[in-house]
Amino acid sequence: MKQLISAADIRKAKAANKPYLVVPVAQYIITPEARDVAKVEGIALLDTEPEQQQIPSVQKAPASDGHLVNKPNDETECPQQLAAKIQSEIESKLPGVDSDQSLLIKELISKALQDFGVQAPPSARQINDDGIVLVRGSAVQLGEFDGAPGKNIGLTDVIGAQDNSNMGVGYMGWENAFFPWTLCYDEVNVVLEGEFHVKTASGTTVGQPGDVIFIPKGSTVEFGTPTHVRYVYITYPAEWA
Repeated sequence: MKQLISAADIRKAKAANKPYLVVPVAQYIITPEARDVAKVEGIALLDTEPEQQQIPSVQKAPASDGHLVNKPNDETECPQQLAAKIQSEIESKLPGVDSDQSLLIKELISKALQDFGVQAPPSARQINDDGIVLVRGSAVQLGEFDGAPGKNIGLTDVIGAQDNSNMGVGYMGWENAFFPWTLCYDEVNVVLEGEFHVKTASGTTVGQPGDVIFIPKGSTVEFGTPTHVRYVYITYPAEWA
């Protein structure tokens, strides 16, 4: 399935000072608005990494309405030309640069340009123009749940009222701990890792990876695991706390 690139993704790239995004047509669909925003923000949309395809540089030019827009320059610089230009500028400011110092400067510039081209890991959260939200579970870091003091329970909300959702969604995880809880909402839990125990007066329900557990509103339970657990919770309504 192709991934959608929206205007929000372009703005995130701009905020992260990224001069380009690698979005090959075989893997991505770019919305018209995203292309327009990329032009305005000066973000190049490339099919390959810069080593294979040069990044068109952009300059501000007056638009017909008097605002500034970006347009590609006719001339572009390859990485080697850019490195040589930077080195020349640096050495012009340093008196008496010998051959060894010049070589060191060249190596430092080369390393800096390589680091600059390293792609950031995928964002944990992507919002498309149509309101669809993608949450990458592997990138979610658990915060601290203050509802079970001293238990070191991790929790992170990822979907809620701020997304115009009637449901709340998040991740929880911990090791070898149990804590009591009374639900004033309906909750569905999808176990991702480990072993999830839900104790009630009637007994204990144990969920394994891939299992779904529904807990009705008003239930008094004890959540826990004798080993470790990580799961997704879905609550209705969204404001569960």
